[in-house]
Amino acid sequence: MKILRPLLFLTGLILFALNINGLFKSLRKEELYSEPTPYKDDISIRFSETKKQWGRMKNESDRDFAIRATMLINHSMAHYWKDEGIQKYYMQVPLWENYILTIKQWITGERKYEFRNYKKAIERGVGICSQPCIALKDMLNENGIKAELWDLKGHIIVEAAFSDNSKYVLDPDYGKFVPYSMKQIEDNPELVRETYKNQDAIYTAGLIEHKHTDDIVKLYERDGNHIYYMDKSFEDFSYIAIWILPLLLAMPFILVQFKKIRIRFL
Repeated sequence: MKILRPLLFLTGLILFALNINGLFKSLRKEELYSEPTPYKDDISIRFSETKKQWGRMKNESDRDFAIRATMLINHSMAHYWKDEGIQKYYMQVPLWENYILTIKQWITGERKYEFRNYKKAIERGVGICSQPCIALKDMLNENGIKAELWDLKGHIIVEAAFSDNSKYVLDPDYGKFVPYSMKQIEDNPELVRETYKNQDAIYTAGLIEHKHTDDIVKLYERDGNHIYYMDKSFEDFSYIAIWILPLLLAMPFILVQFKKIRIRFL
């Protein structure tokens, strides 16, 4: 026990130092702004500027905020999820960011991690359709707007419900919004054609394999579409636990030392 307490204290100290180090590091890499992606002008806003804009403005309606948030995320994240970027762009959560999430990835064998917290997702700045949508849903929820993730046969979008009982479909990956609910669109997928009419124009020159307007319309057909669940509770817990665990590990040694000091002065 005499050896165990100092070892636990040292482990707690190391984890605490790791957390402190993480406070001074960023998940956003400068190389991201020059990384080739399938989209033109894929990431055009610096993270420092995004942080200034992600709060809800005074008297901003649910609908206006949801549309602005969709476009903000679209301009703040790069459509990138290649294996060669796993370490480069922190797709595997680094120890200094959250060692609990890192260990979870080691245990599960999960090579890439999608953040549930929109601030972390945007700070890192990479992901395909699901990551910007997860970020948008969290941003809307935090601002009192109900939102659901939908899987359209592989393409993820967000359906937001507003205070006037209307619903919009939001697509932060493509930077689009459709002023109809999923039910209305599934009943008539042609409702999205106008929104995605210039779909070919968003891709970089020479990109042959991509979704055209007709492909997007077909995605919105009812068959195969379903709500896409992404639990956030463990991630939220882990960001609290990374600070509590070092304290718990160090506490037995600290209490023993405190007791010795107290006895000495009695």
